[in-house]
Amino acid sequence: MAPPHPLRFLSQSFKQASTVGAVWPSSRGLSRAMVQPVFSSPHRGGPLRVLEIGAGVGPVTEELVSRMLPGDHLDVVELNPEFCMVLRDRFAGVPVPPNIHQVSILDFKPGIRYHHIVSGLPLANFPADMVEKIYASIFELLEPDGTFVMFEHVLGRELLNTFTTGESKQRIGRILEIEQSMEPLVVDRRTVPLNMPPARVLVRRHPGANGES
Repeated sequence: MAPPHPLRFLSQSFKQASTVGAVWPSSRGLSRAMVQPVFSSPHRGGPLRVLEIGAGVGPVTEELVSRMLPGDHLDVVELNPEFCMVLRDRFAGVPVPPNIHQVSILDFKPGIRYHHIVSGLPLANFPADMVEKIYASIFELLEPDGTFVMFEHVLGRELLNTFTTGESKQRIGRILEIEQSMEPLVVDRRTVPLNMPPARVLVRRHPGANGES
């Protein structure tokens, strides 16, 4: 389960810049902060159903599988074929192996709902209408009392909004509006400074948890 060399991730970040959101894998501190809400929730009293989206080379996946118990279920959705090969090789033979799916989250139809969804998708790289569709897909797959965990680079979108122009500025502005509209769903946030670049973990509840829509 040893991690691949970070340069393998770096090469894909240049080849697939629109779908790889960083130039270096997530740090151990960030990965642990991402999975902490999963394993401290009331659902831990029974088998967990967890979905990870945008796993990359698997730093968060490693933290998930190391805590999985018999009966737990982990699906991993990753669109990049190179990363999928890394994930399959890296986690073959672990006690509770993840199910690796090379597919877009917009096309993923598992037929179940999850207690927790953890995302490493670089949403700031996507068109705003795709971001809306991704959020809609995530909440369709999430149990009404489940949580959605994601991270963002500290000041990343704000800096993009400041230093981009034209259509890119409009796109980033619209994404910031989408994020702001979901601020009432945030139940926890924590900053991880020891990451490259520093990151902020956001934990959101399902929009229907309190009768919202």
